[in-house]
Amino acid sequence: MKTIMFVLIALSIYIAGNVYLYVRCWQALEVIGRYRLWYAVAFWTIALLFIAANFIRTPGVNWPNLLSTVSSAWIAVMLYGTLALAVIDIVRLTGWAVHLRPASLVPDYPLFKLYLFAGVLALLATVFIFGYRNARFPKVTPLEIFIDKQAGEMKELKIAMVSDLHLGRTAGIPFLRRVIDRINELDPDVVLLAGDTFDGDSEPVIRNDMCREMLRLKNRFGVYAIPGNHEYIGERFAKGSAHRAFEYLDSRGVTVLIDTAVQVNNSFYIAGRDDRSVVRRKSLADILPEVNGQPVILLDHQPFRLEEAQQAGVDLQLSGHTHHGQMFPLHLITEKMYEQDWGALQKGHTHYYISCGAGTWGPVLRTAGYSEIVFIKLTFSQVTTAR
Repeated sequence: MKTIMFVLIALSIYIAGNVYLYVRCWQALEVIGRYRLWYAVAFWTIALLFIAANFIRTPGVNWPNLLSTVSSAWIAVMLYGTLALAVIDIVRLTGWAVHLRPASLVPDYPLFKLYLFAGVLALLATVFIFGYRNARFPKVTPLEIFIDKQAGEMKELKIAMVSDLHLGRTAGIPFLRRVIDRINELDPDVVLLAGDTFDGDSEPVIRNDMCREMLRLKNRFGVYAIPGNHEYIGERFAKGSAHRAFEYLDSRGVTVLIDTAVQVNNSFYIAGRDDRSVVRRKSLADILPEVNGQPVILLDHQPFRLEEAQQAGVDLQLSGHTHHGQMFPLHLITEKMYEQDWGALQKGHTHYYISCGAGTWGPVLRTAGYSEIVFIKLTFSQVTTAR
């Protein structure tokens, strides 16, 4: 029921935004006369293509990458086009309030509206160029954390963490290759994937063997991953998609942790929770073994109820999911939804880092946050010997 309500609300917002954008652009194109019909056909073809690609997909039907990219990009067109036109309407209505109508200020008002339309298109193009580069060329966020526990003979641990790669229809091998090349430059001891490695249906990733690139990852102690909500969203399109995704990752050298913990190098533990969308996921008390005072690193995709990790004695929790809104001004919403929607946090002795993600959902565009690889240097307390 919650899923149905979410879909209905999302579709209502999407349709309302498109109707507003369509009507205002139709009015702006008055000067081109009957050729506006071509605009109408193009507008609604692309707008409905997004609904078809994301809500009524048929199992086994593979959308061409170009269509997926165009339909996903339409979200950003709708968002920034609507915002730009809303600002114009506010200015226009303010003018009317003081008896200054735009039509009385310019000699050829229909032509002026066309120029204004062209200006909005130029603004959108600028946003897309900046946002695309920000989304597809990863940056490294360095972080240093001291854990007041001993980790065997280890003095430090270098972690490369990424979340929300969203591999599939719009993110493929070239993007993943850039991420992995950047990680390898860091020479980490361990690589952690904090959920949403797949963008829903795992079929296009497996069919194109995208994760063969994972075999190139440099590490000393392994590559570990957890499920995110999008791995399970894939079940809507193809039953068993999540299970196939996990098996495929395992075949490409990635250990998937689902409500389990593993001891690494006899020195520290990595624990991975199933996604919170899974009703039957285990509690932290059931996941964490007797850790003998060794450091515990927890992967939990969605950063809700952060206090649970603190109460369980976790030393470092790594999460993703939020994307920091991905597109301005949506980060203002995620900042209200989560205790921490991006960046570092400490509660008691427990450290947290919530990544804004390496990949994108929907449009290949980031105007809030950036494509992020988190490089964490953990240092541990050492055995002191009496002289």
